Amino acid sequence: MSLLPKESLRSDAQEPAPHASHCPRCGAGRCFAAARSSRGTSSRAEYLDTSLYVDVRARLPWLVGLMLVQSLSGVIVEIFSSLISDHIVLTAFLTMLVGGGGNASGQTIADLVQRLRTGEVSPADFGSVLAREASIGAILGLTVGACAFPRVSLLSKHAGLVDAVAISTAYAIIVFLANVVAVCVVLFLDRYGQAAVGSPPVVQVVVDVVGTTIACVVAHHVYSLFSSAEESAPS
Repeated sequence: MSLLPKESLRSDAQEPAPHASHCPRCGAGRCFAAARSSRGTSSRAEYLDTSLYVDVRARLPWLVGLMLVQSLSGVIVEIFSSLISDHIVLTAFLTMLVGGGGNASGQTIADLVQRLRTGEVSPADFGSVLAREASIGAILGLTVGACAFPRVSLLSKHAGLVDAVAISTAYAIIVFLANVVAVCVVLFLDRYGQAAVGSPPVVQVVVDVVGTTIACVVAHHVYSLFSSAEESAPS
C-alpha cells in the first residue's frame, strides 16, 4: 500500500508525460514546448521562449513569395499605362479601389477564421459558405459602389461623369470579388492549419492584384463605351 496521500496520487496521475503530446513546431515527442502547452502554460510564455529563428523561418517564405506575386500589380499598370496617362484621375482613386477590396476581404477573413475556430463552419462547407459570402459581397459591392459615385463626381475637381461611372463600377466589382477570394483562400489554407496566419497577407496581395486589374479593365471598357456612344451620336 502506498503511503502517499490520495491527492498526491491523483495529481501525479493527471500530470501528462512530456512525450504524450507533440510539439506543433518541430513534431518531436519529447519537446519541452509541447509539455508546457499540455500543462496549460500561458501562450505568452511560449511566445517569449520561442527562438527568433523559428518565427523568422516561418514568416520569410510568405513575405518573399507574396512580394513576387504583388509585382504583378506593376505589370498590370504598365500594360494600361496609356489608359492611365490619358485619364490621370484614375491614379487618384486607385488606392481607394484597392483599399476597398482589402477592407471587404479583411472583414470576411476575421469572421470566417473566428467561425472556423469555434467549429461553426469547416472546409467541407465550402459551397454554402461561398454562396453566402458571394451574396453578401454583391450587396456590399452595389452599396459601396453607389456611395462611390457621388464621392467621385461631386468631391473631385478633376473627375467627370464618365470617371465616376468607371470608378464606382470597378469599386462594386472589386468588393464582390474580394469577398469571394477571401472565402477561397481561408478555407483552402485551413486544410493546412494556416488560415489565421496565412490568410490575411495572401488575400491582401491577391486582392491588390485583382483590384488593380479590375480597375484598369473596367475603366478601359467604360471609356471605350462612352467614346463610341459620342462618336455615333448625331452632331
